[in-house]
Amino acid sequence: MTDRLKIDCIWWRNVQPGEFYNIERHHQIAGGGGSLYIEIPSSMVRVTLEFLEKPVTETNFISPITIEARVIGQPNISGPIEFQSKTGGRMRIARQNRQQPNSQRHPAWTEKRGFPAAPDGVASTEEARQYFPTGGIRIYIAKTTEGEYYAGFKKGVRPPTMTQDDPLWELYKNGVGGVIYADWDDI
Repeated sequence: MTDRLKIDCIWWRNVQPGEFYNIERHHQIAGGGGSLYIEIPSSMVRVTLEFLEKPVTETNFISPITIEARVIGQPNISGPIEFQSKTGGRMRIARQNRQQPNSQRHPAWTEKRGFPAAPDGVASTEEARQYFPTGGIRIYIAKTTEGEYYAGFKKGVRPPTMTQDDPLWELYKNGVGGVIYADWDDI
C-alpha cells in the first residue's frame, strides 16, 4: 500500500477444512451436498453486523450486504464481498466456490495471491486436507477509519517472530473468528 492507512478494526474468520473443501471442489458433485460459501456461525453474527455498521436484527430477514474491498498489498485491485443471512441465525459469505459459474471469490482469497488451492477434481474433505496448510487459513477484512475495506488472509501457524503487540496476533488464536478492535497504522 502506498499510503499509510489507519485501521479501525479487523473482522476475521478461521476457515475450517470442510469449508476449504467446499469452496475448492467442483460445484456439482455426484450426490450433491455441501456449501459453496464461507459460513458465519450465529456466535459471530452480532459482531459481523456491527463491523459492517448494520443494525443488529433478526438475521433471517436482513437483505444481502455487499461491500467492495481492496486487496491488501494491491489496493488497485478490488472485488465485492456479499454477506447473506441464513436460517438458524447464521450468515454466509456467498458464492465462494472457485469452480462455480458466477463465483464471487474475492481476489484476495485466490491462488494467484497465495491462497491455498486443491486440485479441481478433489472429491472429499480428507483429500482436500493435504492441501490445507498446517496451522489453518484465516480470511480477514480490515476496515479503515475512513470506512474503506481491505481483504486478505493468513495461512499456517503464527510466525515465531510475531510479537503480541502485532495487530494480527489475534488472528492466530483458537476459535472460529471475531473482530479485533484496535488503533494502529497500516497492516
